[in-house]
Amino acid sequence: MTPLLEARSVGLSVSGSVILEDVSLSVGRGEFVAVIGPNGAGKSSLLKCLGGLVRPTSGEVLLEGRPLGRLSGRDIARKIAWIPQTGTDMLPFAVRDFVALSRYAWRQPFGGESRSDREIVDEALHLTEMSGLAERRMFSLSGGERQRALLAAALAQTSEMLFLDEPATSLDYRSQAEAAALVDRVNRERGISVVMVTHDVNPALRSADRVFALKGGILAHSGEARLFADTSLLRELFGTEFLALDGEGARAPYIAPRSMVG
Repeated sequence: MTPLLEARSVGLSVSGSVILEDVSLSVGRGEFVAVIGPNGAGKSSLLKCLGGLVRPTSGEVLLEGRPLGRLSGRDIARKIAWIPQTGTDMLPFAVRDFVALSRYAWRQPFGGESRSDREIVDEALHLTEMSGLAERRMFSLSGGERQRALLAAALAQTSEMLFLDEPATSLDYRSQAEAAALVDRVNRERGISVVMVTHDVNPALRSADRVFALKGGILAHSGEARLFADTSLLRELFGTEFLALDGEGARAPYIAPRSMVG
């Protein structure tokens, strides 16, 4: 079966510096994939290549078997929705208007919001528990509320794949847990494929089916998420010692740097 998304020997160089080198991965329909690695490993650059925001200098990215470079922005938006790391905290839009903007890929040129668009937006706001905040301005939201608004916009886009770039950045523990549970739910119940970029091992172990680990722009590991709890592998990747702590009823061990435990 053709993967929903596939990178074949992707390389990226910027101003003579190698950012990515010979990276290959695939994402199946309904699969949750985590791309993990230390700061500066090339994770966000890889995500931009996978989403068509940056053109690789070598290799290619295929979306449903078609070269990404041959697809229009509208075609890509119908397949891939993004939750960015930053850039939405000062937007003047009301939440509902912001979510409605994500329907652009499905509208006819010069067409306004249809009844179907409004129903889809309302459903996305309800699912993310943002209906009561629909008239609030984006800049007035807390970090957790803004994250739910972003997810509502992604859901309203009705794409088959969701990209998350460091989704827990600047969120408190409760907001992290709520956002993670919501993403897990849409992946499990709606079959939306998820590609999550993170430097935190634990969300990957908890939610992902497979993990791809980058170090210095090179793919250092790929495989089932449960195998990523190997502390020797983590030491090689991050350059520090780790402990795997088991908790009662936990889906996966909790990984912590040894220097921060005890």
